[in-house]
Amino acid sequence: AITYVPEKINSLTNNYKNLFKLAVKNLDPRSMTAIRDWWKYPITAIMTVRGCTQNCLICGGSKFSLNLYANRSKPAFLPPEKVVEDVKQISRFSNGPIFIIGDLNQPGTDYANTVLSGIRDLNLHNELVVELFNPASESFFDNLAKAVSRFNIEFSPESHDEKVRRKSGKFYTNEQVEQNIQWALERNCGKFDIFYMIGLPYQTKQSVLETIDYCDYLLDRFGKRLIPFISPLSPFLDPGSRAFEFPEKYGYKIFYHTLEDFRTALLKPSWKYFLSYETNWLTRDDIVDVTYEAGRRLTEIKYKHGLIDKMTKDEIFAKIEMATLLMKKIDEICETVPETEHTEKIRQLQLEMDRDSISTICEKEELKWPIWKSKLKYFNIIKAILFE
Repeated sequence: AITYVPEKINSLTNNYKNLFKLAVKNLDPRSMTAIRDWWKYPITAIMTVRGCTQNCLICGGSKFSLNLYANRSKPAFLPPEKVVEDVKQISRFSNGPIFIIGDLNQPGTDYANTVLSGIRDLNLHNELVVELFNPASESFFDNLAKAVSRFNIEFSPESHDEKVRRKSGKFYTNEQVEQNIQWALERNCGKFDIFYMIGLPYQTKQSVLETIDYCDYLLDRFGKRLIPFISPLSPFLDPGSRAFEFPEKYGYKIFYHTLEDFRTALLKPSWKYFLSYETNWLTRDDIVDVTYEAGRRLTEIKYKHGLIDKMTKDEIFAKIEMATLLMKKIDEICETVPETEHTEKIRQLQLEMDRDSISTICEKEELKWPIWKSKLKYFNIIKAILFE
């Protein structure tokens, strides 16, 4: 049993200085990072919390999940001064975006205000990215804008349909979401990313496509600093989430349960076949079909509003068309060819299958934030390696 569950995490800090030292010591900078192109796009993260106050239905890091699997009944937060110190240390080495993980408002407004006040004193030039689990107060955006000149927001309402959202464990209205978008953009938020999901309770094909219509409305109202995204939860429903542990209660059917199930699922020929769930409202086939249809429609909307150019739109459309065609070919093989011959038939599609991915429904560059001046501060890195 897990018996050590610290209520305080004062000793935790970022590890980027050690990353640089190990990169030099081993003469192998590429292996020192978890992100393939990190040296070209050095985004950094600050983990502010262990645990969570929220109980989102599909999240394996929710309050329920961590109590069930990690014996953590309440979250432990990094002290505000430690968050500020991490921001300061990272800004010594990098001009890249700094992503504060965990809603600063979770422990209360005093915590958020203390962090933002400390960051304000740093005169930070990096892009700062913060996430919201629930709508914030107008004063939060005031303090955020005072703290840093370049800030960005991540928000995941899951669905435009408030009934679906409530069933997913999120209890706020579209009016509150829109008010937060307005407050952020009025205070010069650089980019407000808003994320929607496919495969939620009570969510039908029609509901998914109505979410896309709602994205069109949001872009009409707020302009292209708002960036909407939509995707299925893939490939697996989070183990430990309420939906995984009590699938029938929430309208889920789970295909894979064990680590071995997950391992062998990933050997299957297409993401449809390693998708680990379906719902009472969307079958696996439905999830695949509506994912690509939503991708087409959202791409067209982003082009209409100037978020992407025609070349990008045409490339995404071509990838979706290719992925749809490949899915049909794979289905034909699985349905008509003996299972012993699947591997050889699929291998013949291997070159094309490299493009059979849900990543085709958006342009990855949309997820990135600008980098101020040069990417890394090499003089400070060298000084830290040699003398600290």
